[in-house]
Amino acid sequence: MFFKRILFCFLMVLLVAQSAFTGSASAQSSFNDTRGHWAQDDIEYLASLGIIKGNGSQFHPDKPISRGEAIAMLNRVFESVYGPIAKPERKNNLDYRYGPRWEIEQLLTNLRAMYRVETNGVSDYDPGDRMLYYLFLADSGKLMRKQEKDNPDWWLSATALQRPLTREEASMVLFHMMAPQKFRGINIKPEDAKSYFTSFYEWKQDSYYRDTYSPYATGINEFGLFGKSDVFDPYAVMTRAQYAVVLTRLHNYYERDVVQSFTGLNNTRQVKAANVFLRAASLAYENNNQAAVSKYFEPSVLKKWSSFPFIPKHTEHVSFTAKLDESNNKNLLVLGQYKDNANGFYQIEYVFAADEYSPFGRKLINIIYTAK
Repeated sequence: MFFKRILFCFLMVLLVAQSAFTGSASAQSSFNDTRGHWAQDDIEYLASLGIIKGNGSQFHPDKPISRGEAIAMLNRVFESVYGPIAKPERKNNLDYRYGPRWEIEQLLTNLRAMYRVETNGVSDYDPGDRMLYYLFLADSGKLMRKQEKDNPDWWLSATALQRPLTREEASMVLFHMMAPQKFRGINIKPEDAKSYFTSFYEWKQDSYYRDTYSPYATGINEFGLFGKSDVFDPYAVMTRAQYAVVLTRLHNYYERDVVQSFTGLNNTRQVKAANVFLRAASLAYENNNQAAVSKYFEPSVLKKWSSFPFIPKHTEHVSFTAKLDESNNKNLLVLGQYKDNANGFYQIEYVFAADEYSPFGRKLINIIYTAK
């Protein structure tokens, strides 16, 4: 009984502190307890973007961050750059009683969509599902390592999600978050991607760090999310301030990556960036998100888009090609070939121009629809 009371009190402290991350939508630009703190700039930066959401003046920077809120905030970082690129789906392995569950479910579909774009829809690997499964293993007191046989009945409870996040768990979560970028950086076929990621689960990868055999921190070392030290301190609990710094680095990486992909000279990267852009733009239009729509469409293009008899689907049965506009080499032309069971074959030519106010660094300035 005494142990249960101690555990209950500890979880209540976490829930109170958690409100600084999962509270109301009115993000604060500063908190009373972060003034002069070493992570103040990162905390205020995330608050200004709405990634940290508070309903009070306290942030509790030196308290632990919980697993669930850490994952939910990853979705806010993702969507602050890309926007939602897929509709959320119910995850039966996730406790329905956990408040920010919907943000975690949204992250899973966003992450799966991004990974499918990178692998051209060939690989059946699901990084979000694996992220939660290996967190389940950690909560069960097991190594975050491939078991002889997966537990098909695994379930991540609200209690498990409210427990503090360790640095090793954070590295595992972020490893899955960066799975699309990891795949992009290796020279393998999409159908071989699953076995590549399984090599990490089997701990066949050497560790860069002196104090852990776990391969996940090494797997994301190239992205610079945890700094440059060769000591990782895997079992330490991550504080809110420490996690805020990691999220700022992740957000900055996403911002650079999406613009460089769209505006660079790599045609393959341009096509995939356009695919993500069009997924986000279509979903913003479908959800009548006017603030987001204005970042993707010029008003004249939006009028054309609205005149279509249907919203183009970018989730399947579509192929893209890209080239520079011969009449204006600063613009990018992307041709989409569609096959839709309801609407048949059609194509749309998209004209993208540079735009500093778009998170993608590009904006649609013309679209031409042609029935086939």
